Amino acid sequence: MTLSASREGSVAILSVSGEVDMTSAPLLEEQALTLLDTDATALVVDLTAVDFLASMGIALLVELSKRAGDDRRFAVVAHGSATARPLELLGLGEVLAVHPRLADAVGALAGGAEDSSPQA
Repeated sequence: MTLSASREGSVAILSVSGEVDMTSAPLLEEQALTLLDTDATALVVDLTAVDFLASMGIALLVELSKRAGDDRRFAVVAHGSATARPLELLGLGEVLAVHPRLADAVGALAGGAEDSSPQA
């Protein structure tokens, strides 16, 4: 698993690639909590390049959403069978703000403005 952090205005973005499982999830958690500790008003976890999302990773996303709390907004970018499908099957669309594209998530968290630019 590899991680990279970036910002779009006040929205912190954590892009994840590879496999999120019980050995890599702690690193993802550490990096996400670091970003939640900044002055960012929102955090997006971008799973676009993830090819395996284990139950530990899914549980971590729910935990990160809770940790963001009322102070920060939280969203997940998931598209396809490796990421969006498990979240959908577990009904987590009711718990997590899940978007198919990074631009959609950033637009929603930055104030709801529509952004039709291609996904970064």
